Amino acid sequence: MTFLSNLTVGRAAAQIATFLFAVMIVVQMLLAAGVLPISIAWGGRQTELTPALRVASMIAAVLLGAFLYVIRYRAGLWGSTPIPTVIRVLSWIITAFMAFNTLGNFASLNNTERFLFGPITAALTIACFIVSVSSPEA
Repeated sequence: MTFLSNLTVGRAAAQIATFLFAVMIVVQMLLAAGVLPISIAWGGRQTELTPALRVASMIAAVLLGAFLYVIRYRAGLWGSTPIPTVIRVLSWIITAFMAFNTLGNFASLNNTERFLFGPITAALTIACFIVSVSSPEA
């Protein structure tokens, strides 16, 4: 994994992850605002934007923002070096979360989740993995 642990590769992966997390944050905020139909998310089983789904989308946006911060910190783009152990651990937890999220998206009956969000979360999983194995102190 020498190539993947390269500082430049890790930072490039973090930039890709930043962009994709930002896209997903915007999607969640548009879902919460009712601009996008709620049926494109949350398994596609909901047809009406309830207050609970609105709150869930807002919470998802905040979590995605936290993920963005951790991944950028882990890549050495934000924060200090050496990278704190908690950030290293959190980057692996985020990578695992995104992998499970990808599986859920690809297993969804909803075409938007399967064919749009699935590839996005797959790319996020790969980018987060590369960041997690990279060596920002190099």
